[in-house]
Amino acid sequence: MGFGYRHGGFMYGFGGNGPGPLGIVMFVVFWAAVALLILLLVQHFRHSPRHLHEFGPGPAPRPTVSANPAIDILMERFARGEVSEEEYTRRLALLKGS
Repeated sequence: MGFGYRHGGFMYGFGGNGPGPLGIVMFVVFWAAVALLILLLVQHFRHSPRHLHEFGPGPAPRPTVSANPAIDILMERFARGEVSEEEYTRRLALLKGS
């Protein structure tokens, strides 16, 4: 009774001859299919609309109050407290005059 030689040979009949040409082809085909599947999944999730809803389409556009974007920026700075009331009224008068 030898070790590993039961039921007709080493490892139940699968000798040490290697996988053979069909085994090598199947190995390459299997990993090519896995790589193709990963590539298709990445492309699907990159272009799907659900992807945009999960992460958002990006920053929302700033609503404009006036036709002059400089006045909008001045209003934002005044709202944040970066500009005093006197400075705000002085700059607003300059912007509206120009």
